[in-house]
Amino acid sequence: MAKVEDLGEVVSADLLIVGGGIGGLVAAIKAKEECPDVDVLIVEKQTVGYAGKAPKTGGFVCFSGPNDDIDKFMEWHVTKVGAYLEDQEMLERYCRESLGCFEKLSEWGVTLAKNAEGKVAIMKSWLAPHNWSMTTISLDMMLPLRAKARKMGVRMLNKIQIVKLLTFDNRVVGAVGFSIVDGKFYIFKAKATLLANGACSYKVKRFWMSAAGEGIAAAYWAGAEMRNAEYGNLYAHIVAKDLDSTIGGMYAAEQVVNALGESLVKKYVPEPGPWGYPVHPTFSLGWEKEVREGRGPIYADLTIPRSEREATRETVVSGRTMLPKSAEFYAKQEEKIKKYWQPTSTTRIELELYYHGEQSCIKVDHNMQTTLPGLFAIGDASYAGSATAGATPAPPGITQGCGLGFAIVSAMWSGPPAARYASEAPEPEVDYEQVKQFKNEIFAPIKRSGGVPVDEIIADIQDVVVPMKINMRRHERGLKEGLFEIERIKRKLPNLWARDLHYLMKCHEAKAMAICAEMMFKAALMRTESRGWHYREDYPERDDKNWLKWIIVKKENETMKLYTEDVPIHKYRYKPQ
Repeated sequence: MAKVEDLGEVVSADLLIVGGGIGGLVAAIKAKEECPDVDVLIVEKQTVGYAGKAPKTGGFVCFSGPNDDIDKFMEWHVTKVGAYLEDQEMLERYCRESLGCFEKLSEWGVTLAKNAEGKVAIMKSWLAPHNWSMTTISLDMMLPLRAKARKMGVRMLNKIQIVKLLTFDNRVVGAVGFSIVDGKFYIFKAKATLLANGACSYKVKRFWMSAAGEGIAAAYWAGAEMRNAEYGNLYAHIVAKDLDSTIGGMYAAEQVVNALGESLVKKYVPEPGPWGYPVHPTFSLGWEKEVREGRGPIYADLTIPRSEREATRETVVSGRTMLPKSAEFYAKQEEKIKKYWQPTSTTRIELELYYHGEQSCIKVDHNMQTTLPGLFAIGDASYAGSATAGATPAPPGITQGCGLGFAIVSAMWSGPPAARYASEAPEPEVDYEQVKQFKNEIFAPIKRSGGVPVDEIIADIQDVVVPMKINMRRHERGLKEGLFEIERIKRKLPNLWARDLHYLMKCHEAKAMAICAEMMFKAALMRTESRGWHYREDYPERDDKNWLKWIIVKKENETMKLYTEDVPIHKYRYKPQ
């Protein structure tokens, strides 16, 4: 009789965590605190403790400080940022519990900026508008967490890409994947599985390069519901053209002008967005409009005086309100920009607006559990799907620092219920035929002698997703053209060719990006209104009567189905007038 052990190496755990970044580590520690006897295993395609975006963030986290007015922040965020698409209960929970979660990290050995009294240092600046606070965390934040997790008995496996989730009787019972070093096939049996492997950002810029949506795709293929998939169109970070520097290259909003010297902020932005003026949907739409109508390129005009906002920035960079290592990080970024300026001997620097995507649409409840029993999802895998941020990619939902912040907070929320579920669930049963099918699919590209190069597919997906004329200034015509191209790309996927294990990994990233792009465009086509970061040129007004709804995407048989779910606005505090 055939056994799954004949197909590859079987590894069992009570709780399988996919992703060894900040979220995966925090969830593992919280799970062990809740249930010390639960066997926790972290699997990471890079290296646990060094993966994800956290080491590259600059260490900002946002929260509601002791003197902040949560009610005022909630009102501003729901009415001006999330456009009533938030789960207001989740947003308020984040407001009330986030600072405590960061203080917990300090107890675990992570260095946070502290004031003279030994409490978390609170920073107020342009980074944190509207009754909101920030602090900084050491850029080495994950190393003490990794050490603590190991000490608590958390097991870790590196350089393994998880591709598919295993299901039995409509319950997730583990996952399968392969080593990107030696090609060994792994079958992970688990009572509970937690996805902590990030958003889909389509591998456009280095800062987000690892975020290919593999967890989102795996959850979708297994039958989990998605929510707010249309909000994966973040264009942010104003940087010098052709200089691949995400942090440290941002310019004062008032310095951003078109070729005629006209201010984009004055023309298009009525008030700050969640990250201040530049990260605001009307700012990005205005940028695209200026270029499209012949008033580009867009520049930073260095003759325009920097406002008080920039003075605050200089205070931040000097280290007076930051941890020294974070201040050094930002200072190096500033020096990099200055070196780029000097040879030009000009007062104008041509700018570009990065596409970051940040599609994070796995639907979760308040315990970060998905609609599939046995499956949890946290951080950038489910930020938009949690509806905490509302009608905006997440981040920038809430405000700057929320990406790192939500990864930590959602991990704190998910660890205990995931551990309890694992401690109470029956032993997982694995379907041999399902594992065999998945193994054949996973290794098919590397067994071919030739075919479609994966780099060609990734570039084709980026050519569809990145242009602002399709994905920011949305229109039925453009969205349908985008979907037509995605379908054309999908027809090539069965012929993907990988010349080695690295390219095999990229093949599965490409497949994940293709399915994420399809759900984003289909949801955007379905939402016939404009709300927050979703702007429809053919439906420019917000329609609360017909579209105070979440769009749900789900795989049924082999078809992508879309439904709507009413936002339970009747039980929320803030309602449209």
